[in-house]
Order: sequence, then C-alpha cells, then structure tokens
Amino acid sequence: MRNSNQKKPPSFARWVYGGVLATTLLFVTVLWFSFMQSIEERSERSALYARMIEGMVTRTLEGLEVSLVSLSDDLIDGDLRPGHTQRIRDKALKILKFAPQLRQIVVVKGDKTLADTHTDSPYNINLNILGLDRSVRSSYSLGLIVGNSLKGRFLPPEGTFPDEASLRELIPIAIETRSPQGERLLIIATFNPSYLTRYIGDLELEKSDSVYLTDVDGNVLLQQGLFGPNRQYVIPHLKAILSEGADEHRINNSFGAIPLNTTAIRLLTKYPLTVAIVVDHKDSFSLWLQQKHSLLLILLVAVLILIGGALFVVRNGRRAIEMKAEVALLSEVVEHSPTVIVITNPDGVIEYVNECFETVTGYHKHEVIGRTPRVLKSGETSDIEYINMWKTLTAGQTWQGEFHNKHKDGSLYWERSSIGPLINEAGEITHYIALKQPITAEKKAQEKLRLASAVFSVAAEAIMVTDAQNRIQMVNESFEQITGYSEAEVLGKTPAILKSGHHTPDFYQAIYLKLEESRTWEGEVWNQRKNGEVYPQWLTISSRFNPAGELEGYVALFSDITQRKHDEAIIIHQANYDTLTGLCNRHLFEDRLKQALALSDRSQTKTALLFIDLDRFKYVNDTFGHFAGDQLLKEVAERITSCIRKSDTVARLGGDEFAVVIPELARVSAIEGIAQKILQSLVKPYRLGKNEAYISCSIGIAIYPDNGSDSERLLLNADNAMYKAKQRGRNTREYFNQQLNEDSKRRSLLEQDLYKALERDQFYLLYQPIWSVDGSRIESVEALIRWQHPTRGMVSPNDFIPIAEESVLIHSIGKWVIQEACRFARQLSDSYANAPKVSMNISSSQFRRGNVAAQLTDELTALKLKGSALVVEITESILLLDEQKIFQQLESIVSMGTDIAVDDFGTGYSSLSYLKKYPVQRLKIDKSFIDDLESNQDTQSLVSGMISLADSLSLKTVVEGVETQGQLDLLKQFGSPMIQGYLLARPMTGDMLLTLLKNRTTTAVEK
Repeated sequence: MRNSNQKKPPSFARWVYGGVLATTLLFVTVLWFSFMQSIEERSERSALYARMIEGMVTRTLEGLEVSLVSLSDDLIDGDLRPGHTQRIRDKALKILKFAPQLRQIVVVKGDKTLADTHTDSPYNINLNILGLDRSVRSSYSLGLIVGNSLKGRFLPPEGTFPDEASLRELIPIAIETRSPQGERLLIIATFNPSYLTRYIGDLELEKSDSVYLTDVDGNVLLQQGLFGPNRQYVIPHLKAILSEGADEHRINNSFGAIPLNTTAIRLLTKYPLTVAIVVDHKDSFSLWLQQKHSLLLILLVAVLILIGGALFVVRNGRRAIEMKAEVALLSEVVEHSPTVIVITNPDGVIEYVNECFETVTGYHKHEVIGRTPRVLKSGETSDIEYINMWKTLTAGQTWQGEFHNKHKDGSLYWERSSIGPLINEAGEITHYIALKQPITAEKKAQEKLRLASAVFSVAAEAIMVTDAQNRIQMVNESFEQITGYSEAEVLGKTPAILKSGHHTPDFYQAIYLKLEESRTWEGEVWNQRKNGEVYPQWLTISSRFNPAGELEGYVALFSDITQRKHDEAIIIHQANYDTLTGLCNRHLFEDRLKQALALSDRSQTKTALLFIDLDRFKYVNDTFGHFAGDQLLKEVAERITSCIRKSDTVARLGGDEFAVVIPELARVSAIEGIAQKILQSLVKPYRLGKNEAYISCSIGIAIYPDNGSDSERLLLNADNAMYKAKQRGRNTREYFNQQLNEDSKRRSLLEQDLYKALERDQFYLLYQPIWSVDGSRIESVEALIRWQHPTRGMVSPNDFIPIAEESVLIHSIGKWVIQEACRFARQLSDSYANAPKVSMNISSSQFRRGNVAAQLTDELTALKLKGSALVVEITESILLLDEQKIFQQLESIVSMGTDIAVDDFGTGYSSLSYLKKYPVQRLKIDKSFIDDLESNQDTQSLVSGMISLADSLSLKTVVEGVETQGQLDLLKQFGSPMIQGYLLARPMTGDMLLTLLKNRTTTAVEK
C-alpha cells in the first residue's frame, strides 16, 4: 500500500503542473492578444487623427483661399495706383485681424511688391526661395498655391535668406491672377504653422508619435513630435498612395511578429498636401502595461496562487483541510472587507456584494442581486463617463474613476472605483469586479482645502500666519506685493522685521494684552517696506488654537491704506477749500465765521465781515476767456491775502465773490485801513498772458454784533452793503446801516410781488413814437413795459427790470412783451398800409437761453405777420458776449426781415468791430449825450461823430431824449437821424397811438 501511495503523488503532480503550465500559457496568450489589440487600437487612432488633422487643414485653407480670392477680385478691379494698393492693404489688414493663423499678406506684380501688411513702405521679397513656382496645384481649389516651409516670422527681403536660427516658421500660401493689362499678380499670405501645432498638441498623441504635413513630393511643411528617423517611412508610402489613387493609406512595419511602427497617410481632397502620422511602437509595451496593470496584477496573483496551491497540494496533500479553511477565511475577509466589492456578470447584473456594500449604500443584498448598478445612479455623473467606462471594460481593460452615487435614502455620496473584467480561457469576459471606496469626506475636505487655498492666494489683503512663538510660517502674494519681502525672506522670522519705529513698546504690549483678552485686535499701524518706505496699514490680528484649546499661533490680515489716507486728505481739503484759489470755501468759511463770533463773545470784542464782489470780472471772462478769468481770480486771492493779518480768514464764496473775516477787533476804525488796502491792491493792472486787464471791487462791511446777532444775518447784511457800494459807482466800500436793511426788505417784497404780477395781469405796454427828423412821419414806435401795482401804484421799470433779470422772471416777462408787441404790430398793419414798425427791447438773458428767434418765429407765424413790421432792440452787453449761439439768433432774426437796433449806444464797452461782425441796422444814441447838447461843444462833436459814423456804415440812427427845440435844431444840422423824446410825443397807450396816427393820416389827406 505504501509503494502504491508513493507513486500516486508524482502522477498527480504532473497533472497539476501541466494544468498550471497550461493556465500560465493561456494567460500569456491572452496578454499577447491584449497587447496586439492595444497596438491595433493605437494604429486606428492614428488614422483617425490623420483624418481630423486633414479636415482641420482643409477648413483652414478653404477660409484662407476665400479671403485671398476676395482680395484678388478687389485687386484686378482697380488700377494698381497707390490709392488702390492702399485700400488693398487696408483690406488685407482686416483679414489678418480676423485670421490669427496669418502673419503677413503681400501683393506682388512681377518681382515688385505693391503692398505689404508688415510695413507701410513695402520692400521686394525673395520670391525664388518660396517654392511657389514649383508647387503642385490642385484642380479642385480656386488656385491656392502652397510653397516651402521657411524659418522666420516674415517673408525675407530680396537678396536675403531665412534666418535658420529663428524659432519661428511660416508657410507661404499664394493666389496667382492677372491685372487688366495682363501682368502677373501674386497675393502671398504667410501661414503660421504654430496654429496647427497647437491643434495637434491637443490631440492624445504619445511622445513617440510623429506628425508630418508634406506636399505630394514629400517635402515637409510641418513636423510635430520626434524628428529625423520616422520621416523615412512617409515618402515610400506617399508614393504608393499616389500611384493607387486612394485618399488614405495605413501600413505596419514589423520585425517578424513584433510591430515596429505604423504609418497613416491622409491626402487633402482640395489641396496638394498630405497628413502623415508615424506611430512608434517602442513604447507601446510600457503604455499597455500602464493600461493593464490591474489586470496583470490580478493574473500574476492568480498564477502565483495556482503555483502556490499546486505546490501546496503536491507537497502536502494533508493540508487540504487547512487550505479549505484558508479559503473560507479569505471569503470572510472579502465579505467583511472595509472596501465595497461588487461582482457582476458580463451584462452588468449584480451577482455578489459584500457587507460593506450594504453599509455604504443602505441596500440589502437581496435588494440589489439580480439588478444592475444603475440602482445607485444619482444623475450627477454624465452619461458620457458611463459610455467611456463601458468602452474601456468591454475592451478588456481596467477602468478607474469616481462616481457621484445615491444612497437608498436619497442622499448623495462620492466613491472611488476600480473595475476590471474577468476573462475566461476563451477570451470571453465572464464577470466584472468592482472595488469601491467611499470618498465623500475626502471630497469635502479637498474642496474646503481648495477654497481656502484659493482665498489665501487671491486675497487682496496681505495674510501672515505665525506660530505660538510668533515666527512667520506662511504669507500670501499680497504680503509680498505690499511689503516687498518674498516668502523665503521672512519664513522663520518674527513680524518685527516690518517695524517702522513709529510706535513705542507700550503700543505693541497693548496689542498682546488685547489678544489675550478678546483673541483679536484691529487698528492702524505704521510699518516699513523692504525698501525702507514707511506706510500706514490697517491690521487685524486673530489668535488661532488647536483642537485642545491651546494657542497655536496668530493670523494677521493687513492692507496698505496709503491711498485711502491720501484720498481722505484730498476729500477733506476739497470739502473745505476752493480748488482754484486754495482759499476757504463757503463750508469752511461759515465754520470760521461762527468760531470768530464765539471768540468775540468770550473776549467781548467785535468781528468784521467784508463781502467783496469784483467789478467788471465778467468782461474779463468774456473778452479774454475763462482761463484768463481763472488766472485773475488766483491773483485776486493772493492780493486780498496779502492785505490782512495771519489770524484773519479769506474765503471764496463762489464765482467772483470773496469774504474776509476779521476777528477780535479792538478798534472798528482798523477796518477802514484794511478795506482801503484791498481796494487799492485790486485796482492795479493784471497781466494775463499777453493781455493786460483792469478790474476793481465793491466791498460791503458788517460788524458783529452791531449789524447781526448770528452768522447768517451778518453775511446777508454784508451782502446788502456790497450792493449799495455797487450802486454808488463801484470801486468803493460801504458799511451796513439800517437804511440798507430797509432797502433790502423793500427789494425782497418787490420781488415777491413781481412773481405774481404777470399772472394777475398787472403789466401793460406804452408806445413812444420815433419820428423822422422833420417830424412829418412816425417811422416806428418803441414798446415800453409798465407795472401798475394795486397798492404801490405805478412801479418804475428801473426798479423791477433789474430784479427780473437777476431771476428767471425776465424770460416769462420777455415772452409776454414779444406776444403783446406782435399783436399790436398786427393791429397797425391791418389799419395802415405803411404802418410804423414796432420796436421791442429784449434782454441779454433771453438771448443766452437761446429761444428768442424761435419765439419771434412762432408769433409771426401765428399772426401771419411779416418780420419787417418789427425792430428788436438789444444792448451793447449782448455784443460783448461773443457767443455763437447769440450770433446765430441775430442772423435768424434778420433773415425774417426784422431790424436789429443797438440801444444806449456809446454808454457801454463794445468796440466798433462788433458793428461789422453782427447784423445791426440801427443805432440808438443814449439820452445822456443829449441832455447837455446845447451847452457842451464836446458833446455836440461826439453826437455829430456818432451820426456820421452810422451814416458811413449805412446804419439808421435814432436819437433818444430830445426834449427841446434847440436840441432838435442842432440834430438837424448833424444829418437826418430819427428822433424820440418828449418834445414830439410822450409814451402813450395803443389806443392813443392809433388815434394819433388816424389824425395825422386825415390831416395828410386833407392837405
């Protein structure tokens, strides 16, 4: 029995060893076929990429061809002169703007370059080396020619060659055409190969793969990947595909059964170019190992288990029971493994899950066995990922990735999976094994870490992290930008490296005490940059603790507030000081004035307020421009400041108004000296560029507490005193008194009544005739406004017109005057064939608004009245404005047939040049020249000169204020002016004027 038993084990061993060997050979065969399948997939992918690159190149060249053909059409439609070639260049520049794959476009006639987008002064290029004449042309395209690949960024000039050391490359592409004279024209564009290189680089090519773009002769235009050896496989295969007439070709080069490389060639349909991809299989084995490492590991483990098991069975059959126990133990390990294990059949139906699966998913085994893993789908993982996974698995490869799955209770969780196929001896997939590990917590931690890192990196504030000993552990980029220190320079050091020396040790001690109390501190600190610059920063420090509650260190956040403090200073200055003169503005002035009044109350002294308004400043602005006006205001500010004490305050209240506060006056008489000093200083000449200007000022003076108990009343009273100084002739000072207060109140009440006068129909017009010098004919009548107040009686225009002009009322009143005057002119035209014109006064404020011509047009149209029935009287001040808007209005008025008359001529500041510039037809000599006409020889000469001047300019003259026969007789000697005055007729109502005209007409008929 022993001998027979001793012979059985060797025979059994042979069977076991044979089985192990066969299994190993089967594994090796499966792996060999898997390896060959991997090579075939890589070869097929190269053919696919060749078609993709061919399509990309074809589409790109089609777009370029259309652009060059369009440029060719425009080229042959012109005469090739500089203007035409410039337009061609402009269009080429637009093509370059929308074609990033192009660098340069040139147009060549013969050997001469006509246009070049690279330069405004085109140079002849070296055509001989471009290879355009030797290029094969396709009959399918519109004539696109592809030349040789060159080094450099732009086409080489004539007589030069490409820079072989250049990192740039270009491919010349051209369109050939003929000019109307039959001359050969060539449009050449330089194609940027890097445009295709980037596209090829985005493809999933291996490092050992080579991509070639060649012409049909095999000349390489573009090469990507390995250089040199692989190109030898392209040319023979290219000749083969051309001889066969095929579009593509793929061939393997092998050494026996071992593949060396695969060459895939694809011809471009429309262009004489080819795309070739050479796949070098030297690294295919390593790539295959990377793809199949899990499967190989499983097979290796399986082989080792088989061998170990065979050895175990053969050498010690008695350990079979122990082996069974070990298998049971392994089963228990799998069942109770902390890793989720799922086994499915080839259709993906679950056949086994372990206990960890139940714990992670919430499903019991009986609920999922017989179902597919789709029961866990959450919808968060895209279908494309599942499709790619099954492609990998059905190809016999192991797939690794992440799933966003759903628990039985509906909650979502992340898991990392490794799924591999089990393949039987026949090469069929029998099962899939999935090993899964929940990573939800890991995902959340990674996301928090990513967000924290992103915030730390991009934070605008500097962040500094220290340990418990206050040594710097970490800083962000903002810290480096603000302090100038790099992270390497400050790691391990304390924040003391940033100290500026501006703070005492007590300051820092207080910070640490605050951190101990409340674990945070915030405030402003002055620190020093690496370059020594001291700057302010807003600093926030927080203590950080470990889970045990022990101090771990500090986190400091700070920002550079230099600009903010600068802006605050600017804002404070702008809020309190005038930007032009640098003086106190109204806001700071009011504060200084209140302080001065309070100081006067404490010291029992007086405070003086001087309100200063410049005389004729508007004239300077209008004559020399606003820039000159600003210069003058600056110098005025300096002169006033030089006239007062350092303790006094000078302010610019706005425009050309200034104020001076003089506190703690021991003697009121001292004000007089200051006022006179200011008057004398401001009257001196001002040099404004090349011009010289002269102004003066009017000063109103109010004393606290005599002339007001608060700052508002004191300012108002000083303002009233200033207006009194204006009325006294300007360039003087005036003290506030009770009479001024009463005048101010009366003026205020009059203004209030004026607002109601128009709506209550309290205005009416009188008409004063303007006669011919012999008194035989009324040439025109002047409309004069009057105000009949119900309690005040007749209010003089001299009282209410200035108030109306200072407010917006002048526009409403002026419009009413235009309407009433036009109605009366219509009435005169209806009554008399040669009716006198109606003359109306229009203020400069109405012209500034810009609607005078429009108002007249509306009235003339509504009343069907001719413009020749009216005369518009303006003052000389309007001519001084020199504004285009006013000039246009006057032109429009004259175009209606209406005359323009300059009222009060000779009393203003206008120059005679304005009489030529503006469309004026009449001059009205002011009454002030007529009052002493009989007794003053100089006045007679002046009036005679003005009438002669008007005659020489073909202007009509009206003399106002003629009240005596002697005045009229003298005027007759000077010429034939028109006469207006009480001697011939006073202002009268419209009815009285109609009666006067009727009586004169009757008298004339009787004669």
